Amino acid sequence: MKNILYTIILSFSFSFSVFAEESIAWKIDNKYLTPKCFIYEWMSSDNFKEFYNRYVQDNKEWENWWNNIGLYFGNEIPLEDNFEASWGDDTLSLTRYLKDCTSSKPITEDEEEQLSYAVNEIKPKDSCKILAPNINAKCLDIKIINVLQSFPAMSSVITSNIYGIFELTNKNKIILPLKMDYIIEETKEVKTSEEQTEISTINFEWIKKQKEITNTNQLVWEDKFIQLLEYNIPSISLYLGMSKRNKVPLLDNIQAVLGGPPDAIKYFNNRRYVVASACRAHSCPEKGLVFIDTKDKKIIGIIRHFFLNDLDSYSEDGNFLIFSKNHKTFNDIPKMFFEVVKEWSKERELSPKKVRFVGADNKIIDVTKGYGD
Repeated sequence: MKNILYTIILSFSFSFSVFAEESIAWKIDNKYLTPKCFIYEWMSSDNFKEFYNRYVQDNKEWENWWNNIGLYFGNEIPLEDNFEASWGDDTLSLTRYLKDCTSSKPITEDEEEQLSYAVNEIKPKDSCKILAPNINAKCLDIKIINVLQSFPAMSSVITSNIYGIFELTNKNKIILPLKMDYIIEETKEVKTSEEQTEISTINFEWIKKQKEITNTNQLVWEDKFIQLLEYNIPSISLYLGMSKRNKVPLLDNIQAVLGGPPDAIKYFNNRRYVVASACRAHSCPEKGLVFIDTKDKKIIGIIRHFFLNDLDSYSEDGNFLIFSKNHKTFNDIPKMFFEVVKEWSKERELSPKKVRFVGADNKIIDVTKGYGD
């Protein structure tokens, strides 16, 4: 967890969709937890540095310590401990009292702090006793929480963390972080290449003929569309500023930029070409477009992003990443795609500093010079 100079990041393995609909607040004793209940890493990381410097012994590795922070409560980290920050303006504590952060109404968003949360439907596979074995207090509840931080003129940051609610001997109820940056493991059925081709053929025909779905936001909720993307874009994993410093599958990144304010789906040449575009929720400078050729059964995508694989790669003007599993080289990309992207860029005043291409071989190629030709 280095300084957060980046923009979002979902990991999308923890799903951007939890913020697309009205969130249900975490409820206990007829009270609702608000965003103030949750410890999270500030954009500057200053608070996490203070905790780390105060409690860490034996030079434990930063990421591992935060990933397993529950193990240290009751030993290295005393419950209810608080201290003055080194800069002198804040009192910091890893303990939150429910009496100070709950509400009689379900509140999942703090507009002033630009912070919101959602309860993940997946239940933690481990209990409080396993994640925090040294806490001598009754565990009342444990959940995976997706925390969203929004930043002006920047992307947002989404993290999945495990929190536990405990009742102390004095009957005070507290909430503690037990795992930060929790990776949610999902098992998926693996399809053979023949099965993927067969499914894609059906889905290409579906997206050409369907008329019920009219905008991109509706489209990203459709399993058939996600299958089309999954089976027809490169399998490379990248950090584009939309995940918590982690490289995530390209599919997750394109889903992220198609999940916000949508554009109407466009059709060309008697519905042979289908174009879906949108921008990222809470971070509209990050944008995406998918170009679908239903006749040749090929897909090309483009993402406007501001990072590539590390925090030092930030580009103020933004870059383009063009990708396709169906085209081996950048020169194979059809003229129609560039015409669509040119109009899309013009309408949104997009001028990328760099343009890169990822083909079927999952290699990142700089095609900035060729893009303007």
